[in-house]
Amino acid sequence: MMTRYNNVFRTRMFAMVIVAILIIPTSIIVMDYATEATDSNPVIDQFLLNEISWTSEDVQFPINIRFQEGISPYLMKKIVETNTPHVEIRHTFDIIPVTSLYADRDAIIKLSKIPDVVSIMYDKEHRIEDIIPEEKTFSLASTNEYVHPDGLLHVQDLWNQGYNGTGVTVAVLDSGCDTEHPDLIGKVAHFHDLVNEESEAYDDNGHGTAVSWLVAGTGQVSGGEYTGMAPGADLMIVKVLDADGAGDDSVIAEGIEYAVQNGADIIVLSLGGDWIDTGLFQEPSYQATKEAVAQGINAVISAGNSGPATSTINSPGITEEAITVGASVRDTGIVDFSSRGPVQRTQTDPVGNYPKPDLLAPGYQLLSARASQATWEFPAYNVSQYGNDYTLWSGTSASAPLVAGLAALLLDKSSDLDPIQVKTFLMAGCTDLGLDPMAQGWGLANVSKSAELLDEKSNEITIISPNKYPTLPGSSQVLIMGDERQTMNATILSTQTLGEHDILIEGNASRFINFRPSTLSIIEGYSYFEVTTEVPEELPLSDIGNYFGELQIVTSSDIVIATMELELQVTTFGGKLLVDMSHHSPEDPDSPESYRYFDEYLKQKGIVMDEFGSPSDFVPKEIDTSGLSTADIFMIMDTENVYAESEIEALHEFVNAGGTLIVLSEYYNEVEQTASFAINSYNAILEPYGITVDRNGIGEGPDDFTGLYYGLDYGGAVENHPLVQGVENLYIITGGTLSVDSSIAGAQGLFWVDSDRTEAIVAVAESGKGKVIVISDGSTLYDNTIYDALEGDADNLRLLRNLAQEIIPERPRVYDLVLESSRVGEVANITAYVFDEDLQDVSITLVDADGNEVVGNAETRLGYVYTYSFTMESAGFYHVTVVATDSEGNTRTISKNLLIPVRPIDDAIVMTVIYSLLGVVGIGLAYIGIKRYMRKSKSSKKDEEEWTPLWEDDHQPPSIE
Repeated sequence: MMTRYNNVFRTRMFAMVIVAILIIPTSIIVMDYATEATDSNPVIDQFLLNEISWTSEDVQFPINIRFQEGISPYLMKKIVETNTPHVEIRHTFDIIPVTSLYADRDAIIKLSKIPDVVSIMYDKEHRIEDIIPEEKTFSLASTNEYVHPDGLLHVQDLWNQGYNGTGVTVAVLDSGCDTEHPDLIGKVAHFHDLVNEESEAYDDNGHGTAVSWLVAGTGQVSGGEYTGMAPGADLMIVKVLDADGAGDDSVIAEGIEYAVQNGADIIVLSLGGDWIDTGLFQEPSYQATKEAVAQGINAVISAGNSGPATSTINSPGITEEAITVGASVRDTGIVDFSSRGPVQRTQTDPVGNYPKPDLLAPGYQLLSARASQATWEFPAYNVSQYGNDYTLWSGTSASAPLVAGLAALLLDKSSDLDPIQVKTFLMAGCTDLGLDPMAQGWGLANVSKSAELLDEKSNEITIISPNKYPTLPGSSQVLIMGDERQTMNATILSTQTLGEHDILIEGNASRFINFRPSTLSIIEGYSYFEVTTEVPEELPLSDIGNYFGELQIVTSSDIVIATMELELQVTTFGGKLLVDMSHHSPEDPDSPESYRYFDEYLKQKGIVMDEFGSPSDFVPKEIDTSGLSTADIFMIMDTENVYAESEIEALHEFVNAGGTLIVLSEYYNEVEQTASFAINSYNAILEPYGITVDRNGIGEGPDDFTGLYYGLDYGGAVENHPLVQGVENLYIITGGTLSVDSSIAGAQGLFWVDSDRTEAIVAVAESGKGKVIVISDGSTLYDNTIYDALEGDADNLRLLRNLAQEIIPERPRVYDLVLESSRVGEVANITAYVFDEDLQDVSITLVDADGNEVVGNAETRLGYVYTYSFTMESAGFYHVTVVATDSEGNTRTISKNLLIPVRPIDDAIVMTVIYSLLGVVGIGLAYIGIKRYMRKSKSSKKDEEEWTPLWEDDHQPPSIE
């Protein structure tokens, strides 16, 4: 045991370290604080503030000034002109309190001091939403025929009833429209150019023409075979994007205002950009969209192409009142790139995590009109039959105009529908694809069902969004050790005011799912409540299983008016899979977010997928035995950066100790003799396992985006193995092949390109207590590729499911090591959560900083919770090792260094020093605060003197006629 002298010395040393930590950052804070005092301005957004802080005084910035609500356009313009007469005003809005202009640094600072100015922000650029990176979209396989979305969305039922959008005006805010296209002749009733101020309609990009056609194209070129969803609708074309497909947010907002003021019934916006909630700094397009809907105009907006990561809905698609549209692959699922919810509002009301998108429409390789001046992103389709008049393209940009066309059909059927009715009935009529609501919303639009509901419900309906829970982020699988999700905000959409209603949960899911409030007043439009999942820590194993239920909105007479489906599964911990992101190039980071199906299968097994490092790390995280000790599975996926020899050795040790290594290689270009991945490192990693990544490529279809099929039906061969059970054919896109030496590590090729078994696509090997699984094309498992594979009857999805089953660890799984400590001299606990169906023994060893073993008491409860209690003699780093063994002799060892922080409450001298230093720091900060306040007071007086009133008698403003 450590002596009292050593204990006090160690305690004082820790105290000195803490004091140093306190002192050093404080000096930095003081210096930065002084700088911030001169640069901060709560009215100017941070990006703009940074820009004006380092540029020259005469640089002109595009900005948007937001004024107090209720101020008139005349007064906004007058305030700007009077105080900064040299600025160039671009537009003063009528429908929102915003003025856009060009201004230099001095003018921006001066404008920020005017009392009526709420905020000043940089006029951000938005872009079209359809330019999908090559690696994120793949064409339908050559055996698949094109399917037009009219059948998928069931529009022909309404056409047969005589509804085709006649009398409805749809405003397309985009890059313009080629009115000479045969399918669009006579369709454009109105054109307005906010970019180049031309009077005749044109499209110098091609995006706007493609969007317009999906709304109201007549099908002249195809003999009526292919048309827009509402071929009878009129088009109002407002050009807000330039030839590059870009446009300032204020110009887009001006286009929205123009559409509102000139008779549009529907506005479609196939554009957007990243969004972060900055409270008062609201983009004009967001404000204008909200106001347009408030004035009775339907706004249909693309969700964005930033998926599959969560919380990636683009702006202005984040607008609650808009119809936000994600992209599906036909009627089979959601396309990988389609942006996901929720929308996270941290400052803008309503604050919380809200569901989006609202619904889906096809957005994957859709036929549409090709403008005569179309850019390369719109290649001609089927030239032999249609010339250069049609193109195929992908993106949520293509999905939004389809839904705008559906809205036009509903307005043709019932012209008195308001935006909340159009939106709610479109959502309620959707076909559920069985996907997460934060990916699919209510599902794939079905306008025929929406029209039926209109008749059945007499235009009145109430629904809940999301319609299923739990949702992303997370999943319906929760861990038994304790799982608490962030609160989700559910939205009640109602076409009428209903008053007070109760919220109830039926079913056993009520054990883990909670909500508030219990009573809610439902208004016409949007009402909100909170719902959350919370699994208490350390449930008994008997609680493992599925839980179901239904959240209901109930009247006082017990009539259910709206429901939300509840389903969750409580499961044990199945292991941890680490995905190597550290060796990805920042320019090409293939995120595991592209493996949504795989991730979902893993969660069903209780396997947690996490990332190892990040491509953006300044110092890349290195693979070593310590970093791998917490993992059961390690996955290398199309990484570009070279692996160090020490990292390769660590991976070999990981496999020998019982870990599973998954290697997903990529494409090798035989012509250029280049690989899209670190091929030499891959082969160094795989050398002990008899598997080699070949220098040749496969999966090259007739164009850059199309793959090929391999397997039994294509001259290949498949072995008998659980990993490829039921896998007869695979769809491969620009992949590679593997050579297998069966004399090494029991290496075995499982899926062969050729019947001679010389080139493998899938191979496995075993070494020590672990195994290695290699697939020659990582994109084989992409969600997008799986959709194409399903269309062509390939078995990529089955391979994915088999893989999730195959990598379940056979050895015990250790979820975590948790330290619960209090004060030096008192009892501390280390808790390990260990899972195995036939667990036999668990031992915990604890060593202090001096290398001495710490004696304690071990306890077991609930069949998976193992606790080691000991008396904490001193602070410092403790090394804990857990060894778990099952009945078959499989062992799992996990080690971890735990820091027990210093708490020298018994050392009066040290505490006096610390408190004294904290006092000095506090006095210094107080002095800085007083000095800053003095400067601010002087600045405020100066500001008041500089501000110029608009009238001589500033008690009352002049009357405005």
